[in-house]
Amino acid sequence: MTTPSPTRGTTSSPTWAPSGVSTSTPPPSASPPEPRTLREGEDEHVEKTGTNEPVELRRRQKEAVDAAVFALETPPGGIPATGLRTQVIAAPGSGKTLVAYEMARRLEPRGRVLVLVPTLNLLTQTVAKWREYGMRGPAVAVCSLDRDPKMRAYLADELDVRCTTNPIRLAMWAGDGPATVFATYDSLVARPSGDEATEDEGEEAAEERAVAGVLERALAGAFGQRLDGFGLAIVDEAHRTAGLATKPWAIIHDNQRIPADRRLYMTATPRIWTADADSGGVEALVASMDDETVFGKPCFTFPLGQAIEEGVLASFEIDVLEIRDPAPPADEASLEERRGARLGAIRAATLAHMETAGIVSLLSFHSRTQEALSFARGLPDAADELRATGRFPGEVWGEWLCGLHPAAHQRAVLGQIANGVDAEGHKTEFRILCTCRLLGEGTDITGRCGLDGVLFADIRSSPVDIVQAVGRALRQKPHEGKVARLVVPVLLGPEEEGRDMAATAAFEPLVTVLRALRSFDPREVEQLALRPAGRSSGTPEDVLAADPAGDPRETDTPTEGEPADEDHAQEEPNGGEGAELALLHFSRRPREADEIARLVRTRVLRPESTAWLTGLEAVRAFATAHGHAGVPYTATVDLGDHAIAYPVGQWAAEQRRAWRAGDLADWRTELLAEAGFVFDPRDQSFTEFLDLCALYYAEHHTLAAPRDAVLAGVAIGERLHQARKPGGLGKKSARAEARREWLEAIDPDWDPTWSPTWQRHCAKARWLISQGATLAELQPGVSLGGDDIGAWLAEQPAIWHTLEEGQQQRLVELGVQPAPAAALPAAPAVPAGATRWETNLAAARQFKAREGHLRVPRGHTETVTDVDGGEHRIRLGVFRSNTRSHHKRQKLTPAQTREAHDVGLLT
Repeated sequence: MTTPSPTRGTTSSPTWAPSGVSTSTPPPSASPPEPRTLREGEDEHVEKTGTNEPVELRRRQKEAVDAAVFALETPPGGIPATGLRTQVIAAPGSGKTLVAYEMARRLEPRGRVLVLVPTLNLLTQTVAKWREYGMRGPAVAVCSLDRDPKMRAYLADELDVRCTTNPIRLAMWAGDGPATVFATYDSLVARPSGDEATEDEGEEAAEERAVAGVLERALAGAFGQRLDGFGLAIVDEAHRTAGLATKPWAIIHDNQRIPADRRLYMTATPRIWTADADSGGVEALVASMDDETVFGKPCFTFPLGQAIEEGVLASFEIDVLEIRDPAPPADEASLEERRGARLGAIRAATLAHMETAGIVSLLSFHSRTQEALSFARGLPDAADELRATGRFPGEVWGEWLCGLHPAAHQRAVLGQIANGVDAEGHKTEFRILCTCRLLGEGTDITGRCGLDGVLFADIRSSPVDIVQAVGRALRQKPHEGKVARLVVPVLLGPEEEGRDMAATAAFEPLVTVLRALRSFDPREVEQLALRPAGRSSGTPEDVLAADPAGDPRETDTPTEGEPADEDHAQEEPNGGEGAELALLHFSRRPREADEIARLVRTRVLRPESTAWLTGLEAVRAFATAHGHAGVPYTATVDLGDHAIAYPVGQWAAEQRRAWRAGDLADWRTELLAEAGFVFDPRDQSFTEFLDLCALYYAEHHTLAAPRDAVLAGVAIGERLHQARKPGGLGKKSARAEARREWLEAIDPDWDPTWSPTWQRHCAKARWLISQGATLAELQPGVSLGGDDIGAWLAEQPAIWHTLEEGQQQRLVELGVQPAPAAALPAAPAVPAGATRWETNLAAARQFKAREGHLRVPRGHTETVTDVDGGEHRIRLGVFRSNTRSHHKRQKLTPAQTREAHDVGLLT
């Protein structure tokens, strides 16, 4: 087999320096990323001007990068055989692409990086964004786009990325040295045709394929050319690799087959729920990244609710369209006829709802291409029927797309709905785009007009598809203020109208969407189960008149307690001025909160305590585990039946912000105070320091740390040294006393009146004896953490008379006794006729005997006595400094060098 001999990419320039690579429009048949809105963390001038300006990370992105870098730092014992692993869980649209790039820049600035994505569209979009952010150096795309000449030219000419599915070429182009390899998940498995699955093929087909893919063959070097392993593997949309252990895409977890020192798993949905038909409808996990041996521990979590609160994602409403089923199961029509009638009813109700609710554009999701086509092509006729009754004056634009459409056609149609125009460029009033398993994870669709929401015309798609549809609806420009609409049609049979939702099978579409929302953030849905009784706010939508089966209000009468139609007409939109925007709106009648709660508890959730009280519970759990309630930002605790890691630190930070602003309710403040919660933000840094102190004490059995001690990147030794100084714990006496008590709760001897060095040796000796060692066994040379405990113990009887009472008491507790009086050495004396050098050495020996070391402060003066009783004041700190300096300059005589070394002046 003969292959071309391509030239290896240049490796002399820094891989991550700003590049200036152009991202101009690709050839018409290629499918590079579409124009899109700025994600969280992307600066507006960068999107406009290109690549040379630095990319500024926003606060949450910086936190994510810092947390992941810390989690993937090389441990003391080196990188384990399985590699280091961690997870970043962040809401869709929060800028995970930028976080991944920054991770690679910081961890592997001149190294080898593997980036895995599920689809071809996301691969080209990711490559373009990384180049725009500043990536330079060799890069290779492992995907079937090399078979498209125009796309291959776009990747090579515009993005400077070579593309291949040949393991030999891959090994030649990126064999060793700095390189970034972008690949689809399908590069992990063998395909007889050599092509990746399209989005509408789904991952089920991939599970049936063999597992020896391009990447694995290149890494194995089966053809003589070998691809080296990676320093960092970034697995985007990592939930795609979770689930069955036999799934071929799970190869990425095997460090023997795909070697990487570090793995970063990124997703918005670490858990995806569905109803398990085999267990009678009980919910089950479709995908879960809970196994920390596979995915590592989550180092950063940015859930849906928090993203909405901070303006990264749009707030949302769920609009439930209750429609009388025009083709109930008992109907004698064929299955296809019934499906067509139901589709028509949903289409008409959707158009009426768009007019009433002020919705301009929707993406409609379908599980069958034929239904997507039918729904789109029937929109003009449905609008004409409504318009004939004077109820729908606007023009409707409708189109459909699936994976079989050419890339150029897809881009054109997506641009039309995003920019609010038709194929001729004329402005459109209402727009619905019907899709069938086309828009995979991460693919961005935005323009001048954007999207108002999504329509779940058919919820028989996979749970992953439903989750992605929800995520797409919630994307917005940061702080845009958008309210996304999730439109959920519900077809009610005659026997189902008026029944409790929890007992009605027809509400399964709503349950499916709520379950998808739960995959992003369980609390957003679980709060529905805790709402107080009362009606939801909002105005019923007048969609029943559009029902082809007739308006049920023509025969139905208001039930007891339900307002008549004229009462509805007098209600203000959105529940009146100042009313809170409801999460759920129902078209037929407002639902009682307890009915919604029953639906959520019995059809969506397993019994778990949630909402604000869950955060309070987490604070109490943290206080029990740590001895204080000064919750640091990074803290998590395990709560619930499934021990889900609850981000109590982030929750606590939000309570502090509300408290500072005066927005925290009095009763909540009181409950937090009872739990010992730390409200003052100035104490936050100190509580994080307390956590580090507890970790240091657990490892070293003392807080008498050396000044150069470092833990988790924090100079804890210097911090403790400063804390021991007057005023080191704060100027306010009450706060300083509280902090002293917290430190003493960890180590009562953290601030001794004697030398911390002496205390550290004492603490380590005490620990060794508690582990079974005897004084007889602790001979000079027995060390712990770099300190010679045996030598220290041997010195104590001889210097007993120089020790404080507290020191002597601690030695007695260890079993150490003072030397007999006859054995006590006389005070060090300077011999008669001693030279200045000998006098200085005597002072050094005296200091070392008393203190146990020769780390003499430069300004220290030591007094020694000669044989005649005369005192000599020696500037010992200066002498030590000068001796070390003279030794480096080779100004000491051999005898002086030997004597200085024996005393310890040179070590």
